[in-house]
Amino acid sequence: MPDLKEITAFIAVAEDGGFAEAARRLGVAPSSLSRSVARLERRLGFDVFRRTTRQVSLTEEGATTLARARDLIETAKQFADLGSTRGRPAGVINVNAPVPFILHAIAPRIHEFRSVYPDVTVRLSMTDTLVDLISAHADVAIRFGELEDSSLLYRHLGHSAWRLVGASSLFEARGVPNEISHLENFEQVAFMNPARLNDLWFEGRSKPLRLPPAIHADNGEAVRALVLAGNGIAQFSDYMIDADIRSGKVISLLQDKLRTPAIPVSALYSEPAGRLGRMQVFLDWLSHVTADIFAG
Repeated sequence: MPDLKEITAFIAVAEDGGFAEAARRLGVAPSSLSRSVARLERRLGFDVFRRTTRQVSLTEEGATTLARARDLIETAKQFADLGSTRGRPAGVINVNAPVPFILHAIAPRIHEFRSVYPDVTVRLSMTDTLVDLISAHADVAIRFGELEDSSLLYRHLGHSAWRLVGASSLFEARGVPNEISHLENFEQVAFMNPARLNDLWFEGRSKPLRLPPAIHADNGEAVRALVLAGNGIAQFSDYMIDADIRSGKVISLLQDKLRTPAIPVSALYSEPAGRLGRMQVFLDWLSHVTADIFAG
């Protein structure tokens, strides 16, 4: 009967598209994964991969086996979790989220969770692009925006409001813009993707205002750094910039007139993962954290 190490190796290679990629992520030697998969194939009596010098792909039998292998690993996780649900939750939670959310929402307060649940290991993976749970190797993923229909479960965490800001130094010469028309005297630090993040919606206007870009960046933290350095103005999610507003590093602009729609924020997870005790307590903690930073 195949053991869990062999099954885990098989899943990792299938999801990462090769032995070298999977070994790099898992921190093991490719030869070790190769031996584990070879043992699995001998036990099963068929090849799960087609191997060439350039790529590794699933055989027809391998594709069928992959779904069952994932089910076996989920069952093993739930079995291991039985002991923790009677006492303290334990095990690993893999979390995928946008870079700013981890830096500004999770990282400053994860010590609170760890102090209550020291036997739960949290692994944080940061991406600014949309990825699915499998390709991100995640148990739970934080997503901004409306959710597409899927088989995944989710917990609503709130709505992230927008703040239009600029560095104090930017306004020393030209003054703080107190009217929408005054914004025409300034440039915007622009998000490269998605471009709609640069649309400034204001009360009484049917179309968004988009200012000339001073500079573009494809990462929210890069845009924030550029704004803090006085390169232009930009709008950010509240959780990213409220601390900078409180500290006086940036000035909030026209907040009473800004109408850029708030973004729904959700935690997505699979139904099997949702049955794990450690997932339940993590989601409860995350809901507590986001209640403090989102309008709801």
